[in-house]
Amino acid sequence: MGLAFSSLLTGAGVLCLYGSWRNWVSLQRWGTAVGWALLLISGIAWALSPASIELGISYALLALTAAAWVVVGFNREQRPLRTPALPAVKIALPALPTIARQILLLVAVVPLAGAAAMYTSTALTAFLPWQQGNALALAMLLAPVLWGCAAYWQCADSRPLRPAATLLVLLAASAGILNL
Repeated sequence: MGLAFSSLLTGAGVLCLYGSWRNWVSLQRWGTAVGWALLLISGIAWALSPASIELGISYALLALTAAAWVVVGFNREQRPLRTPALPAVKIALPALPTIARQILLLVAVVPLAGAAAMYTSTALTAFLPWQQGNALALAMLLAPVLWGCAAYWQCADSRPLRPAATLLVLLAASAGILNL
């Protein structure tokens, strides 16, 4: 069957369902049943298209979605934009200790926690009696989990120097183990 015929069936099915939903007089009684029947027939027509059945089913679903979006576009409401008048507020810069804390948090969460997680996961898997490829695969899977845990601890702790110092010690110990 032709692609144009399949597209027409899909459009007619969506239009029948839309008319039934909007209570159009000519489609009140049979609009829903005819709409679903047309969509079923269009699905079969798409599946029998020159492409394979898998592509035909995909095309049918895409055509149905496109037709539904066209109907949604025609059904939209135009409302005037209401922009509330916002009072003029001066932008206040944060205090210097707040900026320093956020910079420490950024440095501790991104490069420090990342490096500590990668070195620690590699050091932990170095002692496994596995082949090197398997140990490296485990290290690659373990590193993001450790990084997330370290970043969470760094962000959640009320004293940001405690997790940062622990991560530094963990990074140094793991680097020392790997350099042996």
